[in-house]
Amino acid sequence: MEKWAELGAQLDGLLKLRTPPLGVKFYKKLDDAPKDVAPLAFPCAACQVAGFSRYYRKPVLATKNECYHCQVGGAALGFWDIEDDFKDGTRNAGMWAKDAEATARLAEGDVIPAGSFEAALFAPLNKMPEEPDVVLAYGTPDQMLSMVYGQIWQGGDRVKLETNGHGGTCRECVAAPFVHDELRLAITDIGERKFAMAYDYEMVAGWPYGKFEWLVEGVTGALTKGIYVRPIAPWGFQAWPDMARDRTGLTTKFPK
Repeated sequence: MEKWAELGAQLDGLLKLRTPPLGVKFYKKLDDAPKDVAPLAFPCAACQVAGFSRYYRKPVLATKNECYHCQVGGAALGFWDIEDDFKDGTRNAGMWAKDAEATARLAEGDVIPAGSFEAALFAPLNKMPEEPDVVLAYGTPDQMLSMVYGQIWQGGDRVKLETNGHGGTCRECVAAPFVHDELRLAITDIGERKFAMAYDYEMVAGWPYGKFEWLVEGVTGALTKGIYVRPIAPWGFQAWPDMARDRTGLTTKFPK
């Protein structure tokens, strides 16, 4: 089994994810992509490709030729630049925000430079034919919190969740981790919920493959050696147990 498949199985075993972790591999030219993997048979968005891959558990291509139903998604993957009337907000003014100035803010966010790639392969890690560039995992806030605790366990930085509600998977958890080389969290957005079968309670995490082993080691340590055992057992509305108060509370009854 390839290393990325082993790590995916370890993460899935720790978090009990509902759908498998996905790998994303970028290709500068469409001809470089695997010939035995097809794109979806209709014009689509990047999040639909991810959704199809995770639910049907098979590799799928996102390409500049099919993935044009969402400008943000294709731009996030480096296929093209966002068109001018989308950038200045005039195309969607009054629908996504109150006026063109407000709507223009929706074009803001991380993208891979335009023209960098012509295709991206999305696949469950146990069916990924080559080392991915980015890894994605979908889950509950509790499962995502375990990812954060895994990074903190290893001494990593605070995890960013920056969103305007558009581009949860494509921009915030594929492009941003690829561009900034860091773990990112996002709320699955309106497009993913309408067209890619994202559930109301789901979030998504994305991180560069180069940090995958380090992150799995952190999640393993946090959930097996630390206090972060899942599911988190509530203490309820009562006085804090002595061990919790001693570790996190004041050493005197009142602050001086």
